[in-house]
Amino acid sequence: MRLIIDNNDIKIENDSIELDGIDNDKIIEEVLENKDKRLDVNSLQSQYEDTFVDESESIDHLLFKVESEVKTKIDPFLKVDSFWGHILHPQQSTMYHNHKEMHREGISFVYYAKYPKKSGNLIFDFELLGKRVCYSYEPQVGSLVLFPTWVPHYTSRNVSDDTRISISGNCFPI
Repeated sequence: MRLIIDNNDIKIENDSIELDGIDNDKIIEEVLENKDKRLDVNSLQSQYEDTFVDESESIDHLLFKVESEVKTKIDPFLKVDSFWGHILHPQQSTMYHNHKEMHREGISFVYYAKYPKKSGNLIFDFELLGKRVCYSYEPQVGSLVLFPTWVPHYTSRNVSDDTRISISGNCFPI
């Protein structure tokens, strides 16, 4: 996602990155193996929707590629700080949230290992310069989306008959 501000006009451009050489089948398998390891046990918190993911060869390869893209395209002094899996079953959606941490600006990412059609778009919805900005991104398998940690977002309802699986995380200064 790229924010463009020109004479108080705000535009968002789809700036997703296609990552090659990622073993999506292995990532899906590993995320599903951890489906009961939630980052938060409180169902009222957005991290309840996220699952712990063990480091492995396939996850490490993905994170290496993510970090390389962030360092090349945004800031060479950012590195992956945290990551998690996200499983979105049919009829589920995610809460409105951001990834902002106190006193740290960074870049968030989401990589789509499995995306059945109509299984939930990534929606950015926030106010900037007194204007409401709302942008819906329909993912594709293998796509990586980068955005500032402060940007609020959510996922629309999965109206497919299948599960969507992604890996999300944050990059912060070294």
